[in-house]
Amino acid sequence: MAQDQSGSSPSGETALENGDAGASLPLRRSGRARKRPSTHSEDADYENGPPATSPASADTRRNPKRRAAPDAFDVPDNLLEASLGPWKENEQAEWANWIELESDPAFFTAILGLLGVKGARIEEVLSVDEDTLATLPPPVHGLVFLYEYVAEESVGATETSRDVWFANQTTHNACATIALLNIIMNAEGLSLGEKLRKFKQESKDLAPPLRGHMINNSTWIRTAHNSFARRLDLLDAALCLQNEVDKKKKRAKSAAAKQKKKNPKREKAKADKSGGSSAYHFIAFVPVGQQVWQLDGLTSTPVCIGEYEKDQPWTSVMRPVLQERMMRYETERLSFSLLALCGDNLAHARQKLAANIRSLADLDARFTTNPDWQSKTNRATVIHSPTDPRLTAYQLDADDIRAPAAAALNLWTQLVTEQARILAEYDYEAKMGMSNSGGQEPTAAALLGRTRDYTAAVHEWVGKLAGHGVLRRLREKVQLGVAS
Repeated sequence: MAQDQSGSSPSGETALENGDAGASLPLRRSGRARKRPSTHSEDADYENGPPATSPASADTRRNPKRRAAPDAFDVPDNLLEASLGPWKENEQAEWANWIELESDPAFFTAILGLLGVKGARIEEVLSVDEDTLATLPPPVHGLVFLYEYVAEESVGATETSRDVWFANQTTHNACATIALLNIIMNAEGLSLGEKLRKFKQESKDLAPPLRGHMINNSTWIRTAHNSFARRLDLLDAALCLQNEVDKKKKRAKSAAAKQKKKNPKREKAKADKSGGSSAYHFIAFVPVGQQVWQLDGLTSTPVCIGEYEKDQPWTSVMRPVLQERMMRYETERLSFSLLALCGDNLAHARQKLAANIRSLADLDARFTTNPDWQSKTNRATVIHSPTDPRLTAYQLDADDIRAPAAAALNLWTQLVTEQARILAEYDYEAKMGMSNSGGQEPTAAALLGRTRDYTAAVHEWVGKLAGHGVLRRLREKVQLGVAS
């Protein structure tokens, strides 16, 4: 489950230390053992804390007024300065927590590619009526539902099935990736990368909590989940989690805690609605065999929604369940969104692009020592290497590009022209696909730009302007204009 705090950035379980603006952000936790919850409730988000790290240096500045903060945190005075510093080498990959994900189909599609899923994309679903669902590119492997969390009764028959791959959520903010994996691991005919195939094989005989623990400890899965994180997210993660711990401690000491034991579900719902922040949670709906399942990482077992015939779409079984929930949420003014993990119409263009790059890579390998080759080929703007990072934007990797025998320099020129046409065709098909579903898809360059964090540079630039009095003079000019 994820916490949304007055529209703030994602939250996770971490703490920021070391007051220097450019310093790294080590993690810290209490040395006290935490009790394992008996069931996977909302508290399961906090089951696994971050690993212990070396203690803070003696000269770390602290505010004495913050001594009442939970001992799981060691928060410096200048949190903002610390969070606005640039990323250190491997810091994002080594961050042992999970950010809260936006319900954005472009982000989810990019994460699919980073996980190693090919030939699939995420589409936003604006309605669950039959006509809208029929416009989704087939096959529809599953649906990801984001809603404002409230305690509720089971919607179907809770049972255990060996045919269903299901993982519990064992760490805070991982519900989006848990929902994705609960679909991916059950999808038929979905192309998986080597890491995902190995992960599926190693986890197939594990219990759901152990699968969740395996996900939590898989650095490459966590790095894909956090691929759009910004360093400022670490600040929000620390503050949001600290607020959660403070609230839980206050509840434990209050008289309301005694009353809550009498009817925990009713009181929990009240607490969620009356708090200053709202909890949002991702769950999955997926077909397995001829049954439709609701897979919620916070429940102990899957929930069977119903069965469907071979000649009918599986979404026909799931549709009334979602329609009822959406109507109820609209009545109670709760927020929700729906995403679909489905096929795409870009497979043919992707195959041609892979063949194009394959030929260019072969030519480059054969003639790379030729001086004329080096001087006459435009290498900067053309994808001609299996290791080019731009491949991920087109769901390609080095395994898709293997260099066969090719010919000469003239072929290079022809292939460069052909690649430009293929890229234009790909972008056109992508935009048309999103247009049919009522959304907009950013270009590959725009999506790649989202992974660049310019916060530190902007902060430094604004600081320089302030130091030279530029901001003060601008303010005076504005005030004069208002006065006149």
